[in-house]
Amino acid sequence: MRKTILILIAIAIIVISAGLFILANSIGISTGVCIKADNGRYLILLDNSPVAMHQRSGEKNIFENLDTGDRILAVHSGVMETFPGKMGVYFLIKLDSGHPVPDEAITQLKDLGWMK
Repeated sequence: MRKTILILIAIAIIVISAGLFILANSIGISTGVCIKADNGRYLILLDNSPVAMHQRSGEKNIFENLDTGDRILAVHSGVMETFPGKMGVYFLIKLDSGHPVPDEAITQLKDLGWMK
């Protein structure tokens, strides 16, 4: 019984510590549709606004298996309020593919020179 209580306390401390780390470092988790720009850069469409993704992890290229229309979940830094927005991505998961990208987002990226 005592061992079980100690394990539960340890788990609680780990969960609280992880939560505090996330709050202190402005870490976010978002899902959106991936856009592969003509310049080789990757963006995620959040609330119909494109946000440029920059890799923050030391692993191999985390974007290499992504294509336009893939729905992804990204663990990232806060989104910088530029246009397009920018965020550092620590980790991502491809959820599925085949999602349409709104014409408005494509037009915005063409106007900025990210797409032809």
